[in-house]
Amino acid sequence: MQHGPERGDFGDPAQVLRSVIDYVGKLLNTRRGSSVLDEAFGIPDFTSIGVNYSRDDMPRIEKEIAEFIERCEPRLRDVKATYAPDPGEPFSVNFTLDAGLVLTRTETLPVKLMTRINPSGKVSVSG
Repeated sequence: MQHGPERGDFGDPAQVLRSVIDYVGKLLNTRRGSSVLDEAFGIPDFTSIGVNYSRDDMPRIEKEIAEFIERCEPRLRDVKATYAPDPGEPFSVNFTLDAGLVLTRTETLPVKLMTRINPSGKVSVSG
């Protein structure tokens, strides 16, 4: 039994999107270096992003997030992460994720996900 885009059809788009949102949340809550099998698996700890990272660092962080998601979530293609500050929540770091949700071998649905990294480093994802 094959899994992934090669199998042809992922099923109901709303159900697939909910599953993707859940999985992306798990991915983004995995800190780099926490896996004994792959030291590079995960994302950097963004807990102190306001202190240690500047706006100049954001393009690199956006790229790291997008590449990690695309590498680990085959139901998303052409992932683009964009820093999206929220003036109402100055201690949270937000990114939008634009991607194509794979529906079949030839069909993708454009999706936009929102990520919020709270001051303790926990990432939440919504669609």
